[in-house]
Amino acid sequence: MFFNSDDIEYRLYTRSNPEEPIILDSSAKPAKDSNVTDHLSKVPLKMVTHGWESSADKNAVMNIKNAYLATKDVTVIAVDWSPIAESALYPIVAYQTKDVGAYIGQFLDALSDRYNVNGNQVHLIGHSLGAHVMGRAASTSKLTVNRITGSLDPARPFFEVPETSEKLDSTDANFVDVIHTCAGLLGVFNGVGHADYYPNDGIAPQPGCQGLQGYMEACSHSRAHYLYTESIYNPKAFPAYQCADWSDYVRGNCTPSSYLGESANPHALGHFYLQTNQYSPYGRGHEIDKKK
Repeated sequence: MFFNSDDIEYRLYTRSNPEEPIILDSSAKPAKDSNVTDHLSKVPLKMVTHGWESSADKNAVMNIKNAYLATKDVTVIAVDWSPIAESALYPIVAYQTKDVGAYIGQFLDALSDRYNVNGNQVHLIGHSLGAHVMGRAASTSKLTVNRITGSLDPARPFFEVPETSEKLDSTDANFVDVIHTCAGLLGVFNGVGHADYYPNDGIAPQPGCQGLQGYMEACSHSRAHYLYTESIYNPKAFPAYQCADWSDYVRGNCTPSSYLGESANPHALGHFYLQTNQYSPYGRGHEIDKKK
C-alpha cells in the first residue's frame, strides 16, 4: 500500500491536554481553534513515533508521552503512520519509511513557519522502524534538529542487512543517541549514532526476556522503549560506561561517563555499556549510589 501525507496523523499533547490530543494537519494547522499551539514556540518539543505493526496508541509512544508530561513542561507530538505500518509485509513497510520520514520533515518545516519552532527545541524519538523514520525526517527538514534518540532499537532488516544509506545515522542531528537491546537480530548491531548504548551487551535475550516466549514477543526489541521511559522519570537510573566492548566492561576497566536515555550526555561519543535489572525498575543507578 502506498500512501500520502494524509495517512500520517500528528497528535499534540501538553500538560493542559494530556489525554485528548489536538490534531494537526500536514501544514501544522490545528483541526479546531486552540490556544494550546501557542505553547509550541516556548518549550521543548518531543516528537515520538512507532515502528512496524504498531501505532501511536501503543506503549512505545504512549508511555513516553505520559512520562514527559508528568515530569517536564514540554510539548509532545505523537506521530501515527499506522495505515502503512500495520501491513504484515515488512519489506514494503521498511521501504516506505523514507517517504514517511520525508513527509514528517515537511511537517517540521511547517511547525517552524507557523509557530516559529526552531531546531534547538526539537527532539525526535522513534522505535524500531520509527528510528529510521525520524532520521529521515531530520535529514530532509530545513531545520538543524538538536537531538534524535533512536532509543528504541533501530530496525536491522533492510537497513543494516542489506546495508542502505536510508537509515538513521550521526549526521541527522546535532546529537544522535541510540539504545540497542536486540542488536544483530531485530535491531542494528553496529553503532549508528554519536553515542550508542548497549545494555547487557545490547543483545537478546535481555534480562527477563529469556525463553522462546521472549523471542516470539520481541521482548528484547521492545525493552529499549521501557528503559527510555524509565529514564525520563529517573534521569540517573542508568549510569553507562564508555568501553571498548562488553568484555572490557565486565572486567571493570571503565568508569561511568554518561547516562542512558533522557539525560544522556550530549557530548558523549562512542559505545557505552551497562547492566539492567530483569524487571521494572530496570535501572541500577540507586544500587551504585548505595555502594559509595
